[in-house]
Amino acid sequence: MKLLKDILTEDNNETYCAARVCAIAALFGFLGIAFVHVLHGNPIDFSQLGIGFGTVLGGSGVMIGAKAATQKDGSDVSPSN
Repeated sequence: MKLLKDILTEDNNETYCAARVCAIAALFGFLGIAFVHVLHGNPIDFSQLGIGFGTVLGGSGVMIGAKAATQKDGSDVSPSN
């Protein structure tokens, strides 16, 4: 559970990062849709699956990178007093 919290939170390990939470939700949503597609007996096209998976991961990386680039250094760290 600590690993998941470390992945989803900001540098202070308290505030959840919206970009990371959305990326995990998109990843699980994509894999869930693919799983349901196979359960219904539909054929699977691995090239299209790979393109879709790459798109989700690439978009998530861009979103997380853009958020990190616009965040000020130490802006989410509370004062020590």
